[in-house]
Amino acid sequence: MNEKTGNHLLSFIIYFCAFILMVEWLKPVIMLTDTGHLKLFSVFLLLSFSFYFLRLNWKIVIPIKVLCISWILIFIYADFSFWSMESVSYLVDMIRTNLMALMAQEWNDVTNPFRTLLFFILLWMTTYLLNYWIRVRKSLLLFFLLTVLFITILDTFSPYNGEKSIVVTLVAGFIVIGLLYVEKLWKEHNKQIKGKFLFAAIVSLVGLLVFSSTLAYALPKAGPSWPDPVPFFTGANAPSGEGEGNGRGKGGPQKVGYGENDEQLGGAFIGDKSPVFYATVPDQQYWKIETKDTYTSKGWVQSKTEAQISSYDKGETISTDIPPGQADKAEKATISMREEYSFVMQPYGLINLNTAEPATISLNATNQKMTTFLGGNTVPLQEYEIEFSEPYYSLKALRASTNAKLEELTSEFDRYLQLPNTLPDRVRELATSVSAREETLYEKAKLIERYFRLNGFSYEKTDVPVPKGNTDYVDQFLFETKLGYCDNFSTSMVVMLRSLGIPARWVKGFAAGEIVDRNNDTRVYEVTNNNAHSWVEAYIPGSGWMQFEPTIGFTSGINLDYDLDIETEGINTPTPIVPKAPIKEETKQERAEISKVFTDVTSGSLKWISTHKATFFWSIIWLSFASLIIYYFRRKWMSKILIPMYRMKKNNWEAFEKMYHQLLKQLSLHGVKREQGETLTDYAKRIDSYFGGNYMNRLTNAYEKGFYGGNKEEINYASMRENWEKLINQLSG
Repeated sequence: MNEKTGNHLLSFIIYFCAFILMVEWLKPVIMLTDTGHLKLFSVFLLLSFSFYFLRLNWKIVIPIKVLCISWILIFIYADFSFWSMESVSYLVDMIRTNLMALMAQEWNDVTNPFRTLLFFILLWMTTYLLNYWIRVRKSLLLFFLLTVLFITILDTFSPYNGEKSIVVTLVAGFIVIGLLYVEKLWKEHNKQIKGKFLFAAIVSLVGLLVFSSTLAYALPKAGPSWPDPVPFFTGANAPSGEGEGNGRGKGGPQKVGYGENDEQLGGAFIGDKSPVFYATVPDQQYWKIETKDTYTSKGWVQSKTEAQISSYDKGETISTDIPPGQADKAEKATISMREEYSFVMQPYGLINLNTAEPATISLNATNQKMTTFLGGNTVPLQEYEIEFSEPYYSLKALRASTNAKLEELTSEFDRYLQLPNTLPDRVRELATSVSAREETLYEKAKLIERYFRLNGFSYEKTDVPVPKGNTDYVDQFLFETKLGYCDNFSTSMVVMLRSLGIPARWVKGFAAGEIVDRNNDTRVYEVTNNNAHSWVEAYIPGSGWMQFEPTIGFTSGINLDYDLDIETEGINTPTPIVPKAPIKEETKQERAEISKVFTDVTSGSLKWISTHKATFFWSIIWLSFASLIIYYFRRKWMSKILIPMYRMKKNNWEAFEKMYHQLLKQLSLHGVKREQGETLTDYAKRIDSYFGGNYMNRLTNAYEKGFYGGNKEEINYASMRENWEKLINQLSG
């Protein structure tokens, strides 16, 4: 093994071990956040470390990484070809809409594709930092220690099982630390690594680690010193793992899933990954089952309001109190049940239901539950198809909803304003203080929805208390524990909205689930018992019933029609709940104007590209070709840029130092590179013998005089500039 091969082998092992450490860091993040697609993220990491190992130029690396990230985003979230114009439009629109949401401070409107893009950027930055530590610092000790600490903490206090990961991390970490130390020693002594020594170092280090790890793994181990702090996390590997169950809150943890009895909320839950149904649908949906209207201070029951039943045949248009949106954008969802439920999983904007099985659909308008009957008895459907169109809401109408509109509501909304007489006053006072700075009902509801994300609340399924005695369920959550799952968050928001006089109801159903397959232009979601969920619907006069999602970690975006009159409307943006310093408020009019300009420019550009595809394609080719020509002949024009640029600077040490370093860079780019260990004086002599004259020697003497001797005032900077310009011109000759 020659020295060059030995160095390459050493570098390969170091980067491979760094890749292993990064993957072991990534595994618990993917598992605990239910992100999925570990292989795709690992491929990106492998690609990144391969580029660093090969030392490719950044001009090649950046385009390849951008293409890789774009392809993965299209593969995960879209179903059309990556090389089509639709994919370009999708990516541009995704970035545009999310940047608009960020500028408007609507953090909950940020979509999953954009979050994935940000995560890729984080991985990119992390691999860049690791490469710096490997190339320059010759040490990964800090990252190794943090990775071990990260895995061990998650192994102890979360459902993640890091037993094997800890072993792999220790082996890979000690190998990379040992080899980097060897490389550092040889670099400090300015010697090349000999093949025999490298081989012996690798074999001995790996052998010692494998032997010690195997011995430690095989030896008997003492039991735990204290009970498992998270005994109920074993089945809770999905972030949407909250839900309902019969008889909960009676002492022990209950199994997660849908249930009828909600009279006693609270208590721990054990996860259940058993599939309830599979939904083939273009986009993720919330699946509504029923609503409840009476809060008892401990849980929910349905009032004894007379049931309003409407029956529909298969394919007949169904009328719910949340009408569908645009008819020309109707979509279809196919539901394949795995549990025998005699009620329908409803997406928002439901139009009709079709099934090959004989059944009649019965809608109870009192609780919004849709049941299937046959011959007077309930019957479960195995598979059915739903046509729906998600509702749209006018932002102008929402901004026009005020407290005066509430006085126009009829008595049928009284049950959605019900609150127990025992509700503590501080709950009402909190709702008033949170929403006080907004006038419109919609903005008040949004402030309450965001309140839980900004004030120290935590999502928790196991250590959730059951209110005892006269303790109110919502009061306990808002002021004492601040810990809970979806029932805590959704119930609290309903109670706070009702405290403001806004009709609201508690909704039960299932969250979207996880993508398990793709079918043409649709995705197949597996919805399990872990996805049982509850959320909120509020009635905004002039707009109707709308869904809201207060639970931390969940998003349920609605479709808004931005039909504001930009010239006449100006509404102040909400300020933070507890401002730490005076903040200049940006008006919503300004935000809307920026958003409109951004939208017009982007949509206009995309429209022009779609109608001039050939022109756009050939323009890109000619621009690329012209750029290559300009880059190839850069020696001819570089001086025309550098000399005027530096003539604008003053004749002082700071400008001279930058000019000298720029000269070294240009010499290196033109093939006259300074050798390793070569002094500046020897390098200057070689340059002058190559180009003729004594320019480089004069510049170097002045640089060493100022840099090492500190005599910066005695340098004739005007003369040095002339010598520098002559050398730059010679490089362009």
